[in-house]
Amino acid sequence: MLRVKEIAAGYKGMPAVHDVSFEVREGEIVAVVGANGAGKSTILRAVSGLVKVTRGEINFLGQNISQWPPHRIVAAGIAHVPEGRLTFARMTVEQNLALGAYTISSAAEKDSLLEEVYTLFPRLRERRFQVAGTLSGGEQQMLAIARGLMSAPRLMLLDEPSLGLMPKLVDLIFDFVRRIKEKGKTILLVEQNVREALELADRAYVLQTGRIVAQGTGEELLASDLVRRAYLGM
Repeated sequence: MLRVKEIAAGYKGMPAVHDVSFEVREGEIVAVVGANGAGKSTILRAVSGLVKVTRGEINFLGQNISQWPPHRIVAAGIAHVPEGRLTFARMTVEQNLALGAYTISSAAEKDSLLEEVYTLFPRLRERRFQVAGTLSGGEQQMLAIARGLMSAPRLMLLDEPSLGLMPKLVDLIFDFVRRIKEKGKTILLVEQNVREALELADRAYVLQTGRIVAQGTGEELLASDLVRRAYLGM
């Protein structure tokens, strides 16, 4: 579904990732893990068109999207749920969700998508008329993911969905990610929470200082000396 080949990308002429290559197959959860500042978020921003690729190629469903603008990438079937949630604080839950469906022209399809996300996130149905800025951190993360689902994506990019949440809520959010996969979505997940991400992922890549240094199944990487020493404190 997604094939990233030897890309370089960064900010103000300073590269943040170098010669990064990986693939995401349909129906998988693929995780990119690593320390803060390793370049994980830059990879997602490059895929969604928010950061320009200076070298290499990004292919989605057989098309080179490396230089496409973000709105065209969303319309092609990629939804990016950014780090920090970034909900519209002064708008209601339902207004936030409606904005997520801006690429959908059919009113009936929008209604169907709204019902799907309310079924997946019943807490949001309860809060649908509440202003987003008054939600708890966990509820705002649910809203951010649900808003991404409202564009009916083929591929979801999730950037640090557990960031800033209490352990109990981290487990809840990862359970939602698992359920989204079970509904047929493909997910590229960026996480600092290495153990939980690798336990969830079908396959994963380890990023250090902008480069992929290891790859394998989640189980293989959990057992690797590199991951155990560098990220699990073992």
